Amino acid sequence: MIRIRWILIALAVLALFAMGAWRWSIGWHPASDRFAVQGLSVSAADGTIDWPMVRAQGADFAYVAASSGATRDPAFETNWNGAHDAGLRHGALHVFSLCDPTSAQVTAWLTTVPREPDALPAALGLDFAPGCAVRPTRAQVLTAIRGFLGPVEYHDGQPMILRISAAFEDEYRISDAIVRPLWAQRDFFEPDYLARPWRLWQATTRRRIDGVDGPVAWSAAAR
Repeated sequence: MIRIRWILIALAVLALFAMGAWRWSIGWHPASDRFAVQGLSVSAADGTIDWPMVRAQGADFAYVAASSGATRDPAFETNWNGAHDAGLRHGALHVFSLCDPTSAQVTAWLTTVPREPDALPAALGLDFAPGCAVRPTRAQVLTAIRGFLGPVEYHDGQPMILRISAAFEDEYRISDAIVRPLWAQRDFFEPDYLARPWRLWQATTRRRIDGVDGPVAWSAAAR
C-alpha cells in the first residue's frame, strides 16, 4: 500500500509539472527587450481571425498563406485584407511542394497574390510535407526553387525570404546556395543550422493569443 501511495503521489507531481510546462509553453514568446518586432503566420487552417485583437496581443506583422503547392489558400483574401485593415505589416507566404510542378505553383501564386508596394517581402516555405515522399536531387530542388523565385520576384518587385526547416536544410543545404534573407524555425531555442544569419525566427508553434482559436506560429525579427 505504501508503495502504491508513493507511485500515485509521483504521478500527481508529474501531472502538475506537465500542466505547468504546457501553460508556460502556450504563453511563451521571445523576450521583447531582445526581439522588439514579433508577429505570426496564418492560413485557412486557423479559422476566422479577429485581426484587431491579434494586433492588441502584440503582433507587429503577419505572414498570410497564399498557396501551398498548386493549391490556393481559400482564406488568403480575407486574412490579407484583415491584417491590412488592422494596421499590421503583412506579407504573403507560399509553401513549396516537391510533388507539384513548379509552373503550377507559380500559377497558384500569381493568381492569388496582388502586387502591393508596401507589402513585406513575400516568403517561400521549404519543408518536407506529409503525403509527399518525393525526394529529388539537390540540383533538381535548387533548379525548381530558382524557377519559382524568378517569375514570383519579378511580379512582387522584391526578393523573397526563405523559410527553411532544419530537416530541409540538412538534406539540400539551401541557405548556402541561394542568397536570400532567411527565416529559421526552432521552438524555444534560437536556431543555428543555417549557413548565414537569419532575419526571422519562427520561435514557437504553440503560442495561444486572443483573436485566434488555436495555437499560432509566432516569429521574431532579428535586430
